[in-house]
Amino acid sequence: MGRMNKQAVNTLVGALVVMVGVAAFLLSQRADNRETESGYDVKASFGSIDGVAKGTKILLTGIPVGEVADFFYNEERQRAVVSMTIRDGIQIPLDSVVMIVTDGLLGGKYLKIQAGGDIEMMKPGGQFDYTQDSIVFEEILEKVILNAERTREKEKEAKEKESNEQTPARKPNQASNGSAPGTALGIAPGLTTAWVKE
Repeated sequence: MGRMNKQAVNTLVGALVVMVGVAAFLLSQRADNRETESGYDVKASFGSIDGVAKGTKILLTGIPVGEVADFFYNEERQRAVVSMTIRDGIQIPLDSVVMIVTDGLLGGKYLKIQAGGDIEMMKPGGQFDYTQDSIVFEEILEKVILNAERTREKEKEAKEKESNEQTPARKPNQASNGSAPGTALGIAPGLTTAWVKE
């Protein structure tokens, strides 16, 4: 009996967790729709938009002001064009910069607008003149690893070269003038000298 009650309690708790999760998801979707239900569209072109998708948030001074509506590939310029929906009432200086950044070290991507100082504001259908592409963490890590391997190879070669230079060369077992033993006095090999007393 006690075992059945425990299973019933676990089932009820699991069902409540699922219901709370679904409710939270629906509320967040409704909030997102309210944020972007009215606004104006602007565009920006990038060389790389890794991690960007429809619905990606757009932040201005850390505050959400819109989201990515769509994107496509411009074959003529060979760049990715991102269409963004900005909430009505948000004014963006014409010389502002839009960047694709990462939320933390391994977080998701979002678009960050760095406001410029121009007195003229962007209009609906306008386009950012200044952009910064997405930075792929895996590519940075790969470059760091390759640079570390090159550094280790150079250090290894330098140590081997230094070790070879410090090793003394073997001296030949011959006289300094290069002649064979016994010929230093001009005596031909195999001959003896006779001393004659007068």
